[in-house]
Amino acid sequence: MDKILKFKIWGDYAHFKKFYTTTSPLTFEFPPPPTIIGIISAIIGLDKNEYLEHFQNPEEFKIALSIQNPIKKVRWSQNLIDTKHHFWRIKNRTQIRIEFLKDSAFVIYFFHKDKNIYDRLKRNLENHKSVYSVSLGLSELLANFELIDETKIENSKSDDWTNIDSVLPYSYLQDDNSLDFEVSREIFKVNFPISMQPNRVVNKREDILFERNGKPIKCKVKEFWKTRKGENIVFF
Repeated sequence: MDKILKFKIWGDYAHFKKFYTTTSPLTFEFPPPPTIIGIISAIIGLDKNEYLEHFQNPEEFKIALSIQNPIKKVRWSQNLIDTKHHFWRIKNRTQIRIEFLKDSAFVIYFFHKDKNIYDRLKRNLENHKSVYSVSLGLSELLANFELIDETKIENSKSDDWTNIDSVLPYSYLQDDNSLDFEVSREIFKVNFPISMQPNRVVNKREDILFERNGKPIKCKVKEFWKTRKGENIVFF
């Protein structure tokens, strides 16, 4: 892996449902890797029933994410209707509160050993085209996207403190004392689904560290990747 695609995705609202919420859905602060895979698959046109088959071997693809806008959340009520009947016969409605992200923007770093997948994504990003509509979690929350760069990347290792620009899986830390909680940082840890089988069963979860305003996290990590423009990132 000597180069990766770097592209931005953003929208007015987003919702990435947390797995433990039902009647009052809460949202993750950024899209989990399975959702990012779904977004990439929508852009290049992989069928929804088979796209996960191309993302089962973690040695064949890499995904990283950085937060561009401060994480803001809003909540409003929505009416859920009983769709078992014709619209004009609907009488039952259920009002629930749903949490959304507001003005979200993320940068995705992506690599895949399958040249067909990689080149199709690069071509569609360059032409600002997608085969299917691109959304941020829910079909009605449409997203925009643009290619930022195809950048060279190199693996690095250091025992020194490093500023990581992407979100950070906890397993990358050298030890429990390898995180610097700077005064100007708002660092959170949330458990995220990392990989999903084709039958949509999650087979890996991990704690992910992130800075709420998208600022770098100062830490000591086992390894990281440096882009041509000097960004330090780690992959999920």
